[in-house]
Amino acid sequence: MSPAKKLQTLKQEDLDRLLLWLDSDPERAGSIYEKIRRRLITILASRHCSIPEELADETIDRVARRVEDIRETYVGEKALYFLGVMNNVHHEYLKQPAPPQPPIADDNEVATKEATHLCLDKCLATLAPHAHRLIERYYSSNKRAKIDLRKALATEFGISLNTLRLRALRIREKLQTCIEQCLQPTRQ
Repeated sequence: MSPAKKLQTLKQEDLDRLLLWLDSDPERAGSIYEKIRRRLITILASRHCSIPEELADETIDRVARRVEDIRETYVGEKALYFLGVMNNVHHEYLKQPAPPQPPIADDNEVATKEATHLCLDKCLATLAPHAHRLIERYYSSNKRAKIDLRKALATEFGISLNTLRLRALRIREKLQTCIEQCLQPTRQ
């Protein structure tokens, strides 16, 4: 639920009053509370709600704030009262505008990416085997693993980290030139 729709946060006395309304025994009241919450979440999830826990909690908060007014007059199954409030909360949720969808890539953009990947594959195939292996491994990891891998590569090739970086840079520049040449006919 959006912050504008959500009412004030639940006060401890409201929660205590709700549990007492559910049952005078605190253990049983807690058990009933959890059972009702699980049931609300299950129902909301079955309605394909994307935030069932949040709506269930909003439902419980609203009931807790109303207990003071209804505890003497409400007769019947208390869980049904929660279901009625949940229906209202769910209807409000459905009336909210849908969140914006991520932009869909146009066909031209997808075609360009596919062509670039095809050219990269062709250009990698033109590299010498050791250069191909080096560049693929050089860019194969992230974060800490990348640092460790590059140290291991430098040791494996018997060169310093600086020399390894320079070799990778040269190979990358060669690949970039090859890819640009490969893409030229498709850009006309």
